[in-house]
Amino acid sequence: MTIEVEDGGFRGYHNYYVPEEFFKTDPENGAIYLQDGERAAKVSESFINGLHLGIEEEIGDTASLLMYETGQQWAMQDMKRFNEKMRHEYGGGKQDIWQMNKKFVLESWWWPLTIQGFGGWRVTLGDKHNEALQSKGLSIVELRNSAVAQSMALAGKPVCHMYAGLFAGVFSFYDREERGCIELQCYAMGNDVCKFLVGSQKQMNAAEFWTKEGATATEVLEKLG
Repeated sequence: MTIEVEDGGFRGYHNYYVPEEFFKTDPENGAIYLQDGERAAKVSESFINGLHLGIEEEIGDTASLLMYETGQQWAMQDMKRFNEKMRHEYGGGKQDIWQMNKKFVLESWWWPLTIQGFGGWRVTLGDKHNEALQSKGLSIVELRNSAVAQSMALAGKPVCHMYAGLFAGVFSFYDREERGCIELQCYAMGNDVCKFLVGSQKQMNAAEFWTKEGATATEVLEKLG
């Protein structure tokens, strides 16, 4: 399905399932573009690994905070673009994402990132469908095939700080209230999936303390209750 816009062009598919529908290449100029016209680059796992290790070598323990803040700012800027896209494609030019189903909005936002190689996610929201999380004001994100964790598979510690910042920014934008995020378990620590917890910053501070004390993801959720 295509959506025609006033200038006679096309905004593109509502849904796209293969890279050929999502990426546009410009061989003459050596450029790759996303479906909505944004510039992209294709990098290897070695590049991602080198980037993270290089930053950590340069600034030490603050590297994780830098990557978190990078993801957070990326999310806030990306959601402004995404909100405009959703407003025209699904909101008739009038409805913003806050007036749409949250699960639908989040899945629509993440799917292009899956195509780009950032992994597949499953989101459990703290809403009326999950009273246990709702009572705590929390949401859980499970991520498979994290681009960062796969490049640093034997790190022995959480490494997906950019993802955590990304999720914090997205939930903050949608909820219009500050949200924090912490990675409770990571593929780079030997877990099957990376698991993130999203909630208030106060809750995230407590969760971070417990994880440093050795608490599991399940134990952290129990403690927050």
